[in-house]
Amino acid sequence: MAGLGHISGGACMQIPWVRNPMKRIYPGTFSFHFRNLIYANGRNRSYLCFEVEGVPYHSSFTVSFHRGVFENQVYENKSYHAEHCFLSWFKANKLSPAEHYHVTWFLSWSPCASCAEETANFLKQHRNVTLSVFSARLYYFWIPAFQQGLRKLHCLGAQVEVMSFHDFNYCWKNFVYNRYMRFRCWKKVHKNYKFMSRRLKEILSC
Repeated sequence: MAGLGHISGGACMQIPWVRNPMKRIYPGTFSFHFRNLIYANGRNRSYLCFEVEGVPYHSSFTVSFHRGVFENQVYENKSYHAEHCFLSWFKANKLSPAEHYHVTWFLSWSPCASCAEETANFLKQHRNVTLSVFSARLYYFWIPAFQQGLRKLHCLGAQVEVMSFHDFNYCWKNFVYNRYMRFRCWKKVHKNYKFMSRRLKEILSC
């Protein structure tokens, strides 16, 4: 289908440098790249809005909280998806065996097969991290390898969902330079959410 861009085999080698996350993105960027179209044209970039809550062991109080946005990066003609950029940054700057973390992702595209595999391996290696993934759109959801990647995350205990109006509104408030303007949803936001939510449920139950 047009608009989804090149099917990435995924560049999972470590980036030699780790860019810090952005605090927020601009309204036009959010509205274009997070619009929950079934088949999206011209959206070849990936964005990841994240929250990380850290809780020390033997404590029930959150003592660290981080929020920001990653986009895919290009280094030496290789593309690194936003998921890989986040994991590289998180491991280099935040991850500690002394804390339990809950990580929440709001993605413009659901993880590709390679990013899902990399994330699954990360979760296996770091049992002190739990993950919730909310995606605006499903990336090549008709291809078995991409379906299997989502199932693998689900089977490892990750929460895998499609973004709803509530999630878009939350991101608008917390990850967008919104100038105190309210989020105005686009056409078919609810209809497309229902379609993709049903499709994701079918994928995860296979």
